[in-house]
Amino acid sequence: MFEKDTLYISDLDGTLLGKDAKLSKRTADIISGLIDEGMLFTAATARSLSSVGILEKLRLRIPCVQLNGVLMYDFPKRQYTDCTPIDTESARKVIDVLRKYDRMSFVYKADETYGIHVEFEKLTNNVERNFFEVRKDNDYKSFSKVNEITVSDDDKVIYFTMVDEYHKLSKICEEISHIHGASPTLYSDNYSDLYFLEVFSSNATKARGMEKIKRLTGAKKVVAFGDNLNDIEMLKSADVGIAVADAAPQVREIADLVIGNSFEDAVALYLMNNE
Repeated sequence: MFEKDTLYISDLDGTLLGKDAKLSKRTADIISGLIDEGMLFTAATARSLSSVGILEKLRLRIPCVQLNGVLMYDFPKRQYTDCTPIDTESARKVIDVLRKYDRMSFVYKADETYGIHVEFEKLTNNVERNFFEVRKDNDYKSFSKVNEITVSDDDKVIYFTMVDEYHKLSKICEEISHIHGASPTLYSDNYSDLYFLEVFSSNATKARGMEKIKRLTGAKKVVAFGDNLNDIEMLKSADVGIAVADAAPQVREIADLVIGNSFEDAVALYLMNNE
């Protein structure tokens, strides 16, 4: 039986979701049943609300972490409850680096009610074009192609994201890592041979989002599940950090426990059989 004072938190892509980027019926049935029994379960993902509608199948009762810790969304209340933007000067410095490398992809800005607007100058590859096509008509955020992205004093920049080959993004990541207030993360795409480079506030991480939810729920312990490099800090910060068998080698190395493959409902089966 699971511990009712323990928070269970899982990454989505490559961890809770299958190779088709979908939540299997078995996982949904198991976890939603455990939540109905009182389990404190939620997700921490690089995705935003427009692509985490799948979590509604789980009937989540506590907030989830989105955009790697930038946003917190409360499903029962159907509203964002927390937002951590990049400070204006840091955001402008990030844009300077991206413009230097001619790599200005998606820049996320939030309004006062955390409505999200995404600007971009151009799309570089099919993954970015597909990202745009799938999301351009959703209700949760809007997209605009602009001639030049700028940051005004009133703008609340919360996120930068782009997809490309590792060697094209690693130098950009290195330069941005020296910008105070900005935190870059570079990790492989679960569904292609390319890599994601994402930039957000240094004060926003999955680990910090996890700690916020722990305090909110009054949980005494945290068990976290992950598979990719952007999950490492969260797994290290948890009382128990668990990697799926198909996780990146660096993640398996730091994990307290390695379970089955993500595409075989490993997280749900662990929760059902071991807690």
